[in-house]
Amino acid sequence: MKAWYKSLVAVACSGAILFGAGLGADPVQAKAINTQSFASVVLLPPQTNIPFQIQFVDGFKVNVTNGLTKAVSTFDVSANKATYVRQGVYQGNGKLAKKMNGFSQKLAQLIPYYDANGNLRWKGQQIIWGVNGEDRIAVATSVWNVVDQKPQLLSVSVQKADWDNLPSTEVDVNSGFSMGKDITYVLDTKYADVTGDGVKDHIFLIGDKMGSAMNLRADHLRVVVREGKSNQQTFISVGQRDSGHLPKLAIAHGNPDGIKDILVTMPNATGDTYSLLTWKDNRPAAIVDQAQLNARSVYQPVIGAYGEAVAMNKGK
Repeated sequence: MKAWYKSLVAVACSGAILFGAGLGADPVQAKAINTQSFASVVLLPPQTNIPFQIQFVDGFKVNVTNGLTKAVSTFDVSANKATYVRQGVYQGNGKLAKKMNGFSQKLAQLIPYYDANGNLRWKGQQIIWGVNGEDRIAVATSVWNVVDQKPQLLSVSVQKADWDNLPSTEVDVNSGFSMGKDITYVLDTKYADVTGDGVKDHIFLIGDKMGSAMNLRADHLRVVVREGKSNQQTFISVGQRDSGHLPKLAIAHGNPDGIKDILVTMPNATGDTYSLLTWKDNRPAAIVDQAQLNARSVYQPVIGAYGEAVAMNKGK
């Protein structure tokens, strides 16, 4: 079954709530981490899906219309014009040769995260395709709040995607992971070539927590790389500071060697802690000593739209 046909599968979550402080990292910012509410993966009924209409128009462009708000986003797909001309979608001058509609992924689940202000939010993502599953045009990202177990839509954006920072297609967030304990869970996933061999790999952030509620404190955090070429799995600890509430992965692009890096954000009551890893000598390794990386006088995080660091800038 092709990945683009797979529907999102979620794990029903429940569990007790634990309370805990961070592990002595220099805080980036003091933010109130909400551990008093259950943060589970939210399964959405079909009627909650956000529909999109995807229409090819003249000039190698695609209009994506939000079926709820009627907002229209336009994307230039001229980089793929040779394929569209060969498939008879466009003439060589950009004139539409036949009416063509794309399609969008159904929204089936929401994943909790902490935003930059420490608010507990839920994120949903829907891939927008063109003529087939390899023709990815954009990603629709929706942000939600959950009140009394009912999801409330806060915002929707449709943008060209950083394809390296979409989830793995093989392993679900909050599923169990076999590491000799029955308390080890997958906390976040990515799908990107981090080994530099030209084949995308599956990257998992795993940790131990006392229940399936996602915002329980997770300890013994490790990054697992499942190589796309060989399917071999290698793991590494994130460092001495290895705990957090709803920790997240990001694939960063700042390493001069051209190999994509793995950046881990670990929210705690005392502030966020970070780890920065890369592929070296056929295994993951730390780029920067974790203590140095978390010295705010040396490194400053670049915080993305959804609260996690997307890069680390070294001060002068």
